[in-house]
Amino acid sequence: MRDSEIIEAEIMEISAIADDTIKFERIVSWCAAHPDEVAYALHLLLGRHGKRSAGEA
Repeated sequence: MRDSEIIEAEIMEISAIADDTIKFERIVSWCAAHPDEVAYALHLLLGRHGKRSAGEA
C-alpha cells in the first residue's frame, strides 16, 4: 500500500469534484487502479464525513 498521505490527497481531490458523473467515473477508475487501497480510502472518507457532521450539528 502507498503512503497514507498520498491516498488521502487523491481521495480529497476526487471528493472536491462538483460534477457527480465525473466524480463517479473518477472513483470507479481509482478503485480499479488501487483495489488494495479501497478499504483504507473508505475508512478515510467515512471518518472525515463523521467529523464534519459532528461539527455542523
